[in-house]
Amino acid sequence: EPGSSTGDDSYTHDGEEAGLVLSGQLELTIDGRLHLLEAGDSFSFNSRLRHRYANPSSREETLVIWANTPITLRR
Repeated sequence: EPGSSTGDDSYTHDGEEAGLVLSGQLELTIDGRLHLLEAGDSFSFNSRLRHRYANPSSREETLVIWANTPITLRR
């Protein structure tokens, strides 16, 4: 959703992450470095690095295909 994020604080967990931005913009902060991604951009990183993400737009949704390994489902 526009303006949404994982919160103000970065977090870590075991694994790897990768994704592809299909539409909109994605602010991805990894290990203190901000990356502004747009449709067509891809990413991958070690999940043990501190990270957070956000949709910087106040009007446009962001759509991302995102994969994590190992599977980290919350119950």
